[in-house]
Amino acid sequence: MPIEKCFKKTFLALGIFLSACSFDLDEKHFVLAEEFLRQGQFRRAIEEYSRVVNYGKNSPLAVQAQLQIATMYDQSLRDFPMAIRAYRDVIKRSEDRALQMRAHWAICRIYMNKLERPSIAAEEYEKLFNLFGKDQKEGPEIILEWAKAIMESGEFVEAAKKFENFRKMYPGHKEGPRTLFEEGQAYLAERQFENAASRYEEVIAKFSGNTNYDSLVGEAHYGLGSSLEGMNKIQEAIQSYKNALPLYPNKKVIELKIERVQKRSKEKAF
Repeated sequence: MPIEKCFKKTFLALGIFLSACSFDLDEKHFVLAEEFLRQGQFRRAIEEYSRVVNYGKNSPLAVQAQLQIATMYDQSLRDFPMAIRAYRDVIKRSEDRALQMRAHWAICRIYMNKLERPSIAAEEYEKLFNLFGKDQKEGPEIILEWAKAIMESGEFVEAAKKFENFRKMYPGHKEGPRTLFEEGQAYLAERQFENAASRYEEVIAKFSGNTNYDSLVGEAHYGLGSSLEGMNKIQEAIQSYKNALPLYPNKKVIELKIERVQKRSKEKAF
């Protein structure tokens, strides 16, 4: 046999052998990592998962190991900067769009709920929605969380527009009535009282009498009262608060509000 062919066969056999060993080694480290995870030894689990990632690169097992690392940093160790880095590595390694979306969404929620940095969260939600959310069933949930992040960052008018866009994009969605109310809340926070009042009035007009929306209508009456109070229409505001009483989840809040506004009204009269 020519020596070139002999070398080729030898190298081919060696490659197959090394690949098999590497795969077996990946599995062994993964199993060991899982055992450490079950025992609550998170740092040791991360060490073993990291070995799987280093050996496997972009293999499905390596991606799964990287996701486990990210989840541990996020939920168990609460090391959120490291969790973000690990989730970004999942996105980079994986070709599974559903998994990429899951990892990116986790990053959004870390910035929003755990690091309390809503402006950065809003930027991440925008990327998430544009990359994954537009044509996916998760789109409505993503855009709602995005709108809330915008709201929390103090961009109230932008938040109002996002809630309005939600209803245009997803007509008939079960969260549509709530977004109309939230739009009113955003305008109220911006002190655009007339815009806020019109949204609350629309909620009241559309959903009064439907027991499924009693609580929402009660909140809308309360919001309308706050808007009217902001416009210095005190008697109308008091009436709106009174309209909220039978429906609002916490009647004590309304009673105290009416008492305070009535007192203010009397003091102003003098």
